[in-house]
Amino acid sequence: DMPFTCQGAPSYAMGFAGSAFLERVAKEMDLPDRAYTVSGTHFAQGYTTQDATVINADGMQADCDNINLNKKISPSFRSDVFGPGLEGFFYKCEKVGDKNKYWFTITTSSHSDVVKLCDVNTTYPIVYDSQHRTYWRDEPFTCIGV
Repeated sequence: DMPFTCQGAPSYAMGFAGSAFLERVAKEMDLPDRAYTVSGTHFAQGYTTQDATVINADGMQADCDNINLNKKISPSFRSDVFGPGLEGFFYKCEKVGDKNKYWFTITTSSHSDVVKLCDVNTTYPIVYDSQHRTYWRDEPFTCIGV
């Protein structure tokens, strides 16, 4: 299921040499030469309004369909929480009960951002997704190997 297996705490990647694909992705995303990278899963729930009282099943399904078909690169993931510099790649989505479960790989040059991302106590404000006309409540991220 996961494209990476991590053992221990995040470590610096020493570049993307040896993989034309990774070199191209790194160049397109303007990734730092040395970055922390973590993978894992994450749950989110979509709503019709910002007060998060009515679930938006159609918006949630559309987001899952989009990620499963096209994948998603977020060049400044959750800048409202982390500021600039967190690059996200979301590559799989499944509906689990009344939530979406996402598989992700995120990279940043900031060790503290990795720690914050992988902290179960980090809270995320509700954000609006205009593409799917959905307000999202993100739950904590579960990072593998951290």
